[in-house]
Amino acid sequence: MQQPTSQTAEDLTHEDFIQQAHSLVPLLREKARESEMARRPLDEVMDAVRATDLFSMMVPKRYGGHEADMDTFFEVSLILSRADASMGWLIGFYIEHAFWFCHFPQSVQDEIFGDADHILAPAALNPGGGMAREVEGGYRLSGQWAWGTGILHATWVMAGCLMKKEDGSINPMFFLLPREDVEAVDTWHIAGMCGTGSWDFKIDDKFVPEGRARPFLDLVSLSTGIMDRYDAPIYKTPMMVLLTFAAAAPCLGAAQAALAAYQDQIKAKMKTAGLELDHAKLALVAEAALTLEAAELMMRDVLRDVMEQRNKATIETRSKWAARISHAVFLCRDAVAKIGTSAGASGNFLDNPIQRSVRDINAASCHVVFNREARYCDFGQLLFDQPIKNFLV
Repeated sequence: MQQPTSQTAEDLTHEDFIQQAHSLVPLLREKARESEMARRPLDEVMDAVRATDLFSMMVPKRYGGHEADMDTFFEVSLILSRADASMGWLIGFYIEHAFWFCHFPQSVQDEIFGDADHILAPAALNPGGGMAREVEGGYRLSGQWAWGTGILHATWVMAGCLMKKEDGSINPMFFLLPREDVEAVDTWHIAGMCGTGSWDFKIDDKFVPEGRARPFLDLVSLSTGIMDRYDAPIYKTPMMVLLTFAAAAPCLGAAQAALAAYQDQIKAKMKTAGLELDHAKLALVAEAALTLEAAELMMRDVLRDVMEQRNKATIETRSKWAARISHAVFLCRDAVAKIGTSAGASGNFLDNPIQRSVRDINAASCHVVFNREARYCDFGQLLFDQPIKNFLV
């Protein structure tokens, strides 16, 4: 098997990261079922990813990172997700969460990145199950957070919740805690994306210094000073847009993997049983291929637009981006559903890659950034020249 590769050069190119992603594909594909059954990322796979430079893609160069841009991030996520959507999701979230840490004060970044060129951290928002309160010098945080993607190999944790001020007002905030302040809770019994190991995590009255807290809306609006600290284009990208692409790439990758597996299944039956291609299967494969081509073109069109406009994009533009990406994701899900139905009885075996793609995309497409009704409603508002009120774009 080809071994994953790593380079130590200060300036890695787009092609370097693509090559590193491809070097991981055989291992991810081989271990996908084992990881799914274990309901967590395997240590062997995580060690292989650490041996590359992928985790430091969005880390600032001053900390040994590479400040890679959106197009590189999307390509890497897509390559990995075709091999295993769960690992593509996990690795992608680890990569872009480093971008989130760049919103915090320089002194905090110095502490967090330290001598390491990357950090591994989940970022979970829990407005209902967690609460922070102001105390002298910072905050005290308690609660249990769901969807802790990355908690099992984390070095730091980002926890979002409501913070109640002394005047009674409540604001959504993000807090940074070292991994040892957090307890992982195994709640991850789920139909799809099992290999992400997105366990809950629990925090019991832990102190968070003032510098390790940031208002959520400041992160969303890029009003944290990040663009003053760093010149690279990636740090001018709206946070929610980056998050949406991190979640969308695994959906497209899973769908493309399902189509490839279905074509392989048909070819195998033709070879072993001497079957001929029937018109129904030809039509379905063609429809699925065209649907996924349309979804990918839509995602890439938005990607180009994002890289041109960055922080200058209006909320109306960002709402249209969100609607288009969501629509593309549901095109992927619809195509996979048809492939899964046409795969026959063998397509129901849990170790069939097509079945895993069905499970994974059904789970991944439920992420809040793809809320179909909300995204379509926002876009509908635009079509009638109505103001957009949703800030999660």
